[in-house]
Amino acid sequence: MPIRPGRNGYDSMIFSHNQMMKYLIHRFALLFILLLTLGCSAIGPKTTPTPQPTFTVEVTISPTPRPTATPTPAPLGSAGNPIKIGYVIPQENTIAIDAAEEVAILLRDQTGFTVENTIFSDFSSLSNAISNDQVDLFWVEPFEYLHLSQLGKASAIVMTNHLGVYAYGVQFIAHAERGFTPYFNTDQSQNTGDFLSAIQQFSGARPCFISPNSVPGYVVPSGLLSNASTPTLEPVFTYSYNAIIRALFVQGICDFGVSYALIGDPRNTSDILQSIPDATVDIVTIWQSDGIIPNTALAASSEMPLNIRFQMQEGVVNLSDSPVGLSTLSRALNYEVEGLKAIRDEFYDPLRSVIHPLSLDLEALTH
Repeated sequence: MPIRPGRNGYDSMIFSHNQMMKYLIHRFALLFILLLTLGCSAIGPKTTPTPQPTFTVEVTISPTPRPTATPTPAPLGSAGNPIKIGYVIPQENTIAIDAAEEVAILLRDQTGFTVENTIFSDFSSLSNAISNDQVDLFWVEPFEYLHLSQLGKASAIVMTNHLGVYAYGVQFIAHAERGFTPYFNTDQSQNTGDFLSAIQQFSGARPCFISPNSVPGYVVPSGLLSNASTPTLEPVFTYSYNAIIRALFVQGICDFGVSYALIGDPRNTSDILQSIPDATVDIVTIWQSDGIIPNTALAASSEMPLNIRFQMQEGVVNLSDSPVGLSTLSRALNYEVEGLKAIRDEFYDPLRSVIHPLSLDLEALTH
């Protein structure tokens, strides 16, 4: 195609047919190459992806346990949970065991509670049961109670009257020729002077005692001497009160002796009255204590509810309203019971005060 002049004097370029065809062919060739390249990439070998490790998490779901109902214990004193009273009675003493069962029946009638007895052969077995809350009430001697009280396991609630007193004492005695000044008026049955003046006379003297385990015949007198700061010589153990009276009467064995008081007098026993009747005159009382040694008592476990404790205390005290109740309890305890009264722990304070300076092993004294 010829080149024609333009309007502004420039020539316009007009492509010939051949030139146009070459141009298009060139463009299509480039497009074909591009498509071919893309196509080869698309149909090339596929890369297999590397498998990723898988983790299995096991979750164990435990079933929620259903709450179980806690059984409610039967009320104390009911048929399903009787009040248990502990006694120390030899198994062969069937009279006492049968009497204890009669006491339980009397207490059921008095209180309306179901009461059962538990019999032990010795205090050690009873003490273990008390420590394990297996008994609710129990009959105990004074040092047994002090031991349990020290452990926080017992509270005294009832005291027995024996031979007219609820607690008995001790007396210091000596031969009249020994030269000690009596501070006790026998006719009036009372002391005439102060405790220290009477007891400190025995400083440096030799006592006659019963045995190392005797409460009135050794432990309490030793406590009184210690409270009075009165040292003595090594004692002579006679193992009977009559032997003390005889030793003091013949003289030269010991300078003074001790015996129980307020519940009788060893100088008035039939043996002494028949063999050495002059002993009632020659052996004199230098000083006599008040009632500081409690009798056999009923104590309650520290775990026992107060309302039930008070009801049982009242029920036991009411046994003294009838001769049957007292006689039955006397057989059960193998101990003459003439009366009963309600007490508290403070009843034992005089005894605690006397033995305090001795630093005693209370548990050892109960065996």
